[in-house]
Amino acid sequence: MAAAKRKKTDLPAVHVSSLFFICALLPALLFKGPQIELFAIAQIVLVIWLGWIFLHSYDSGWRIPKTALALCLILFWLWLALSLSWSLVPNISVINFWWVGSLVLVFWLYTLTPDRDALWSHAAAILLVIGVVLALMGIYQVLVLEQQARSVFETRNTHAAFLNLVALPASAYFLQTFANKAAPRRYPVILGAALWVLFLSIILTASRGANLSLAVGMGVLAVLTARCVPGRALAVLFGLLALAFLVTKIPAGGGGLSERLPQLLQDSPRRMIWESSWNLLQDSPWRGIGLGLFYLAYPPYRNPLDNTGGFFAHNDYLQIWIETGLPGMMLLLAVLGAALALFVRALRETGIRGDAHVEMTGLFCGLMTVAVHSTVDFNLYILSIMMISGLAMGRFHQLAIRPLETPTLLLRPSRFVGKQSCFLIVALAVLLPVLYFIALGMANSYYEKGLTQAREGKLQEADESLAAAQRLTPSDDRALIAHADLYRHAVAMLPPDDSGRKSLYENAMQFLDRAQEVNPLRGLALVMRGRLYQQNPTLAGTNGQELAAESFRRALALNPRLFQGRMDYATLLLQAGKKEEALQVLDDGVRHDYPSMPELIPFYSLTARLRREAGRAEEAQVLEDRVKEMEKQAAAAYSLRAYY
Repeated sequence: MAAAKRKKTDLPAVHVSSLFFICALLPALLFKGPQIELFAIAQIVLVIWLGWIFLHSYDSGWRIPKTALALCLILFWLWLALSLSWSLVPNISVINFWWVGSLVLVFWLYTLTPDRDALWSHAAAILLVIGVVLALMGIYQVLVLEQQARSVFETRNTHAAFLNLVALPASAYFLQTFANKAAPRRYPVILGAALWVLFLSIILTASRGANLSLAVGMGVLAVLTARCVPGRALAVLFGLLALAFLVTKIPAGGGGLSERLPQLLQDSPRRMIWESSWNLLQDSPWRGIGLGLFYLAYPPYRNPLDNTGGFFAHNDYLQIWIETGLPGMMLLLAVLGAALALFVRALRETGIRGDAHVEMTGLFCGLMTVAVHSTVDFNLYILSIMMISGLAMGRFHQLAIRPLETPTLLLRPSRFVGKQSCFLIVALAVLLPVLYFIALGMANSYYEKGLTQAREGKLQEADESLAAAQRLTPSDDRALIAHADLYRHAVAMLPPDDSGRKSLYENAMQFLDRAQEVNPLRGLALVMRGRLYQQNPTLAGTNGQELAAESFRRALALNPRLFQGRMDYATLLLQAGKKEEALQVLDDGVRHDYPSMPELIPFYSLTARLRREAGRAEEAQVLEDRVKEMEKQAAAAYSLRAYY
């Protein structure tokens, strides 16, 4: 019994904060934007973690460090919250407040956690395992599937940025274990193998920004740790990096980085995005348009040749300026400046050497790679990267202030409220955001379910699902637009003399009124309004066609790339006998560079027909050839699906 008891007590305990962090990170890794349920789960875990910390620290209190970095993070977070008050679409901005603000939230979760060292040791080990798994996925995608290395992420750039954030601190720990003669020899071997996999996957992405950031980070790490570790350790570390690069030069490995680097100065797509984004910035440079609204406000300023997704400015500092104004961008830079100043102060005033110096330098270099890479990408809007950055910044902050004897502000709730009252206050404070995130996730599930049911022809079920989504999140214009479109189809299915048509038509208009009220930037609501007017002339009144035309014009002013709305408008003009105007509307749409998709076939076909009728045979032939190519691609894709 005694032996069994000893064995039981020797089992490692699960560290609560580490468990909270990993449980929040896993859904965040799979969250790419539309999957709001995953975002909601991650945020719920973080909020509950914060509540647990408050309750756990009731007697000991919360120690808030008085540093410039901590202050700048709080001010940045407060400005993000303040900017919600003038956002053009508050519903989207609130989501992005939690999204972008995860950097600050996780920093404070780490800083306020009672046992930070245990949290970091557990979380860092698990992060390394996750990084290696994602790196192996990326290598498999390149070498076996002949795809871009991006693992679970949307782009290879994000995949590489995530791995950079893991690889730089891991490189510091590799140097530590290599120099520590007391450490088991298997540690540097395991870390070295993991680092080689990480380096190989990063290089295979051929992401220029990420690889240059990695090179800068590794260079700074080598310079600042040269006196703390044996030269042999640095030689082995850079040997692993060089070996990973050489492997990518093998023909079967694909490579690609050396071919893409010379094109860096001629990267016209990003230059086009930055020029268009700069024009957008001029509309509201001081206060911004609202957090997370770049993709909605960008289309009118977008270069027609820009064939990217259009969701990000590919420069976090420019985008945060556009969305939150000059103060938001300056506070973000202040956070980075405060981190740099703290790092320099820790190096100069204390002259720390040894393991603490190497670890702190590795963390700083990891954060630096993200900051540098963010000048050409959108890491600030990747939830998992922000969460890990917050954790790494918290650990870096802890190591930097430890030898500086930085003063702290001690807030002990036991001095002000009783334990039961404190529990009640914390429970209510946690409950409010948790209920919000539950409603957000459930609403998105109902919305997606309603769209699926509508596509399957289950109109009654779709109506109920979309109504449920609206009740949960009344300010989500997507559900309102989808509901209006559902009613538009229902009106078309009823006989002309059916009395229910008018009621459905009016309800659809009310949905669209509400959608435009909560989100005046989405042109799709105006397209749906135009279709309602166009398809129901008896219900729209004598000026229904003029109302439809005006709706289409306003929609295209908000988003010139709405080619289906452009087709509707052209059809309306053709019905009125205005063929030249219809062709001009279509020509304006053809100027835009769209990704190849079957939905474009009717748009290009109609434009080609009108061009040929107008005597522009050569221009019509160009579009007809493009249509044939799209039809071949669509047929090939269909055959492939049938085969599998």
